[in-house]
Amino acid sequence: MNITIGGSGWLGIASIGAFVVTAAACSSSSTPASSPSDASTPEDTGSSSGADSSSGVDSSSGADTGAPPVDGGTEASVADGGTSDGGTGNATLTVMNFLSWCSVTINGGTASTGASVTSSVAVGSTATIVATPAPNSSFQIGPDPWFGVTQNDGGAAAGTDNGSGATETSTATVVVTGNQCVSVCCQEPNNSPTPCPTTNPCP
Repeated sequence: MNITIGGSGWLGIASIGAFVVTAAACSSSSTPASSPSDASTPEDTGSSSGADSSSGVDSSSGADTGAPPVDGGTEASVADGGTSDGGTGNATLTVMNFLSWCSVTINGGTASTGASVTSSVAVGSTATIVATPAPNSSFQIGPDPWFGVTQNDGGAAAGTDNGSGATETSTATVVVTGNQCVSVCCQEPNNSPTPCPTTNPCP
């Protein structure tokens, strides 16, 4: 079989060949410009990496300044500071026991027939003093055995009597304002031959 191709036929074939070559070239260069590890990777890495701003220093860590203060400051100062009576402390109360004729107690303490009976008492408190005739004696509570006590503003005072004879007691009180002295006398019968003092013997 004979094939005759004219001039225009050769042009058509050449055009087809050029189209095929061009298509092949386009096919080989159609690879996407970006791969799975494209430019979005650095962005993703930057937003989800270990440098996450929500990690690292925890705002609820030991540096939390909201922790309650350690107790023992002011409260400890309010509970232990000063003395229980407002910082005024104690004073010495002295009871002069004339010639040791009385047995004396202060605020329920041990009875004493000493010529001078003392006790440490809180300033501002009211001390209670009880006198009774010295044991095994004929002494007695007279009409005004006390000086320096609250009754009668410190002058000669009767106190509060209870009972009679050798077991009679006389009770007096005094508001303690500092070191101070009161006196008591349990007289001899009829207050003679040696009478009780008529003025306060305290110095």
